Amino acid sequence: MVPALRADGVRVHVFPGSGDLEGLLSAVDAMVEVLRSDGWPTSNRALHAVVAVLPDLPQADEELLDHVQEKVRKPLAREGMMLGQFHSLCDQGAARNPGFPVSRSPIPMLALRWMALHDVLFVHDDPDRFAAYEERFGTVYRSGRIVDPLFARLYQQAHR
Repeated sequence: MVPALRADGVRVHVFPGSGDLEGLLSAVDAMVEVLRSDGWPTSNRALHAVVAVLPDLPQADEELLDHVQEKVRKPLAREGMMLGQFHSLCDQGAARNPGFPVSRSPIPMLALRWMALHDVLFVHDDPDRFAAYEERFGTVYRSGRIVDPLFARLYQQAHR
């Protein structure tokens, strides 16, 4: 995230209101349009991200963000995008440290970015999302240029 911030590649939008599933899905649609738009200060898409801050979403409704992420993650992956959800109740662990709740946040948010090489950590166990990943990064693995052994192992496991 630090390189994206330095490159002025992060767009933050506040979505007021309590939110419901349809409203949150509309917010994701708006995020997609921003991510696809022109006018980013850097042409390096790996440094583009859109964050939707949802300050009025009641804590009791924060798990809606998990449902939104689950609902849209496959179609977004097909378009080369990744969506993360962050809220105070999120118990999703970090890929390399499952005991650390990496997606826990005091303010509910969604974050959208273009798929990156490290996303094998998140897509290896889903054939549809892995297919979208392989379409974009398969040549890197076939070339033997992968330096992270975990990425290579997860790619091989998913490829079977």
